[in-house]
Amino acid sequence: MAIRRILLSCILLPAGLLIGACSSKPIVGVILPSTGEASQYGESIESGARLAITEAREKGQLPPKFEVLWADSGSDPDTAVKIFRDQVENKGAKVILGGATSAEARALIPVINELQIICLSPSASAPGLTRLSKYFYRLYPSDEIEGQTAGKFMTDRLKAANVLLLAGNSEYASGIESEFRKEYVDHGKGSISARIELNDEGWEAGIRKALRAEPGAVYIVGYSDEIVRAIRVIRKTGYKGRIVTTSAFFISKAVKEAGEIADGVLFPLPPFDRNSEKEPVLSFVHHYMDAYQRAPDVFSAHGYDAMNLLLEILREAHPSVTPQLAKELHFGLTNFVGVTGPILFDDYGDVRHYPKMFIYKDGVVQGYEHYLEVKRKQIIQQVGDLLAN
Repeated sequence: MAIRRILLSCILLPAGLLIGACSSKPIVGVILPSTGEASQYGESIESGARLAITEAREKGQLPPKFEVLWADSGSDPDTAVKIFRDQVENKGAKVILGGATSAEARALIPVINELQIICLSPSASAPGLTRLSKYFYRLYPSDEIEGQTAGKFMTDRLKAANVLLLAGNSEYASGIESEFRKEYVDHGKGSISARIELNDEGWEAGIRKALRAEPGAVYIVGYSDEIVRAIRVIRKTGYKGRIVTTSAFFISKAVKEAGEIADGVLFPLPPFDRNSEKEPVLSFVHHYMDAYQRAPDVFSAHGYDAMNLLLEILREAHPSVTPQLAKELHFGLTNFVGVTGPILFDDYGDVRHYPKMFIYKDGVVQGYEHYLEVKRKQIIQQVGDLLAN
């Protein structure tokens, strides 16, 4: 009966999808922004995905006849849609790793539903995306959770009564800002002292003017290039308060570009700590540094986990068709532990991961709670030394 249902589904499919759906060849389409405004994220994700393939090949764990199709979306949602169609309808892709940005993911969802092909996004984070398609999954926590984490941190830990809000003009920024306001203003009873869009004319002068009121903290919501530009302006004013931003900041190029001006900047991150001494993080960091001569960031970690996840379900799903692949994603991954933590999806396809606050201090990204504990021990040691003398 199972074989009959599979054969019948092949008969009922449009002619253009016959080869793609009924062939047993495990083909993964990868659609990432290698060029354009989101290229640094795409490049980082791709580096992690390629490392996962290399490791699987060296261990003899690639699915038989495995093939991967690499494509550049150019950071353009329409281009991503065209590539998606081509990879599925003409090249037989069984599953897609793509929708790196929220804009690309949102544009892809209608065609994902039409072609009924699973798409796993390593990084799209706009609230509600997974509710638009039962075939769309993501490894990155929703902006809803990140915005709430930042808002609660401002209230509970920083005790900031008011915040200067600096926002980029993107779906990513607006999604986080909305959830931050709910948590910080509506629930935490904090206030926004001023809001400045980082793409408006005169935004730099606006920041300098707003900082004269000495807000309790500054919250920068945007992509890495916007964040770095804003931090530069803030530092030049001599502002001594806390700067909090988004997880988009933690990408190797941005942190390197920011350099010393990023010292003390706080941001929420999914549960990936590259300083961990535990497996599988330890081996991943070592292999990544050997391959690329730099430390992995949170996006390369998600690219790595995304590809490993797809390789796992392609090894286990027989045949490699959407119903079987979906079954493996929901019920076959009970013991799958990635470098970003154990990976399980909720009923909508959202990963069950929750961000934690990190700080960039003295050239190192570390958990904020860990940082405070180290500082506490240092103070106790200093006091002890003074008393001993």
